[in-house]
Amino acid sequence: MVFANSYTPPFSIDGWIVEFFESGFNGATEKIFGVSLLIFLSILFSILFSACIGLQREKNGHPAGLRTHLLIGLGSALIMIISIYAAPGNYETRDPMRLAAAGVTGIGFLGAGAIIQNGFSVRGLTSAASIWITMAIGMCAGSGYFIIGTIVTGLTLLFLTFFHKLETKANSRSAFIVVVSNIEDKTLDKIIEICNQDEIKIGELSTELIKSGDKLVSRLVFKATGKEKEAMNKLVIKIISETSPLECKILH
Repeated sequence: MVFANSYTPPFSIDGWIVEFFESGFNGATEKIFGVSLLIFLSILFSILFSACIGLQREKNGHPAGLRTHLLIGLGSALIMIISIYAAPGNYETRDPMRLAAAGVTGIGFLGAGAIIQNGFSVRGLTSAASIWITMAIGMCAGSGYFIIGTIVTGLTLLFLTFFHKLETKANSRSAFIVVVSNIEDKTLDKIIEICNQDEIKIGELSTELIKSGDKLVSRLVFKATGKEKEAMNKLVIKIISETSPLECKILH
């Protein structure tokens, strides 16, 4: 990639590779052949990187799968290729990051479409993040930075697989619990006492008055986190036996 004369980029292997191709393999052939091969490799690597991430999401049944990630990665690479080689203007001084910045902004709308709120839980955040990182990797490949693209793709796959197992294990010990009770029962104080006894942490607490028949009742929602896998079931049983609520259940 050719930079403005006023700036000398720090040395990197990827930068050396790009310069090698753009110089026509250090003058061994015409520059157009080197640039053409670099563009071809950019497209090829963007497909490879995005396919790896998309296949992982597809295998785990997520809505943004192989085709979505392929199109995002390929489109991002194309944005960078156009920014660097096809956009009109002075080759030495133009800023290829302008079009890239517009792509970064636009991908947010696609990521937002993958996020769904279901009750008190939000789903699709990881899918939105994988869409965003695929766009970044595609731009990386489109710029000819294949080595760093390979490293980031590997890290992304590591996070999506290994860390998913850790996250699932941690979430198995927490849940949102809904308790509906009479206002005069002071159920919240009793629940706090029960949780303290069983060493269960309470978070994201909310209370509201709702109408049940001809009277108002209290609806309490909170996130409970215990040390054991079955702590939530035990907590619900204990709340029912000690507070006699109108309703008590775990939200999934």
